[in-house]
Amino acid sequence: MATDPSGNARTRAEERYNEAHGRTRRIIEHTFGLLKARFRCLHLTGGSLYYSPKKVFQIIVACCMLHNLALRRQVPFLQEDEPGDGHVAAVEPVDSDEEEAEDVDNRNTII
Repeated sequence: MATDPSGNARTRAEERYNEAHGRTRRIIEHTFGLLKARFRCLHLTGGSLYYSPKKVFQIIVACCMLHNLALRRQVPFLQEDEPGDGHVAAVEPVDSDEEEAEDVDNRNTII
């Protein structure tokens, strides 16, 4: 059975995995907040981009690249509350054809 990142760890390894998962999730949520603050097309979607996964990936990569360029050129955010000045991490392509069972096996191997 797969580890539940919500906190139902049974071993110390699963606890460490859940802690790392939580830290990573906070970074991702912060990154999404930065992108949504700069690009209204992402903020006003209600959490959904109605395109194919490949197109959504291309949109997100373009937004990350433009965000980092804007930071280097000191372009201010559109909102009054600037969410931060950190660069968005590089986005790596994800194989969307991977099986869920393989993902679970990989996660358990990491743990």
